[in-house]
Amino acid sequence: MMICFQDIFDTENKYAWMAEPFHGFSLDSRAVQSGQIFIALTSYTQPEKTIQFAQSALQNGALAVISETDLGLESTLICPDVRHLMGQWQKQYLQATDAVTLSRILAITGTNGKTTISRLVAELIMLQGKKCAVMGTTGNGILPNLEASSHTTLDALHLQDMLHDFAKQGAEFTSLEASSHGLEQGRLNGCDIEIAAYSNLSRDHLDYHGTLEAYAEAKSRLFKFSSLKVAVINIDDEHSHIMLDAASSNLSHPKVLTYSTSRTADYQVFGIQYSLEGAIFHLKTITQEFTVRSPLLGHFNIENLVAALIVAEQAGFDLASLIADVPKLKGAPGRMQVIRDEDRLFVVDYAHTPDALTQVLKTLKRHVENQLWAVFGCGGDRDRGKRPLMTRAALEQANPIIITSDNPRTEDPTQIFADMKQDINFSQHDVHEIHDRREAIKYAVKHANSGDIVVIAGKGHENYQEIDGVRHWFDDVVEVQSAIDAQHHNSNSAYPAQ
Repeated sequence: MMICFQDIFDTENKYAWMAEPFHGFSLDSRAVQSGQIFIALTSYTQPEKTIQFAQSALQNGALAVISETDLGLESTLICPDVRHLMGQWQKQYLQATDAVTLSRILAITGTNGKTTISRLVAELIMLQGKKCAVMGTTGNGILPNLEASSHTTLDALHLQDMLHDFAKQGAEFTSLEASSHGLEQGRLNGCDIEIAAYSNLSRDHLDYHGTLEAYAEAKSRLFKFSSLKVAVINIDDEHSHIMLDAASSNLSHPKVLTYSTSRTADYQVFGIQYSLEGAIFHLKTITQEFTVRSPLLGHFNIENLVAALIVAEQAGFDLASLIADVPKLKGAPGRMQVIRDEDRLFVVDYAHTPDALTQVLKTLKRHVENQLWAVFGCGGDRDRGKRPLMTRAALEQANPIIITSDNPRTEDPTQIFADMKQDINFSQHDVHEIHDRREAIKYAVKHANSGDIVVIAGKGHENYQEIDGVRHWFDDVVEVQSAIDAQHHNSNSAYPAQ
């Protein structure tokens, strides 16, 4: 039976073709409840199990099953576009059962920066006295109370559940990350995205998208939402024209605003001064000019901050007032997060792509007085092609470097390290290969000298390391601080009190 839900609800909250009351949708056959419809999405990794999940859901009390293909089961409805429709269905169901005034949605996309930008947007709006929820890699919730997130962009059902819950908590805005996976799979469908921002694009997720062009196309979908009113785009990025084209072809005719640190734009940055405390720069708009004092390290964090300021301004806040609050910003955990130890600096960052690692190291060169270290690894079960590129990025920008593990997942670490070293000449560099990430961090802390900056890259906010498919507790920030504390303890112990 083919279906198209044009009028989902009647006055009794029932479907015309069902005798029992309807109580929403579920994607988990193990958690489906009586009165729910189970949506049986075809698994990308285990497609043969789709029928099994559908059967289990029916046994657990599901009213019916909606699937993308014919499963040959009774009480199963076929809807090839269910991935792209279920967000809207869930939104309609929630509003029909408990109507709320939904928050205004501000969405950020890009390979790097979207976590920081979305977090900065939320912080800026909160500092203006309005409630803003945040959704993304580092957690979901209304600041400062965030819950860990399983994905950068949640599945469509859970995303709508959370947006509804945020509204009940009084959030007037939601600042969220729009991942390429989430956009391509329609997880944001049903969201009335009002303002969208683009940071940049570099190689990532090619194991899923196949080509950089397909990856860029997935990102550009954010600027095609019919609800879009404002598009904010970094024109310093070489792929920005793809996003500009998407926005200009949008029939809703959103206002397009550009920003740049190097060329003429609607919002232009110049006169940057860097220090270990952050950066000071000038921001010129079409009508005004401001001096901005940022506590965030790095050139790209200037770009991130400007994007956040524009998004918040377009959401209805005064730019001068927003800029006055900038010194209070903290940014996202695990994004250029600084641990200071006397005259040394340790920086934990999520950089896990060649471009991200290059940008982190390059921007910290402006601050380093002595040596710039890079401690990094590559994840298992992911794009193998970027592994030697990660190593080359580190070699070009840092010395010494420590190659270590990231999240091996189910892959043999030996293969990961072999890929990272493939066709690379290490003769001109001080390179250490330490497979145990904790020991690698200890080594860097022990040997880093006065004036050094040590970057521990790849995991950022993550508090686990996945080995053989099992997640073990591991937090780079905690490990760095623990190693520093142990070093100081050992140093003090060498000179016992008389």
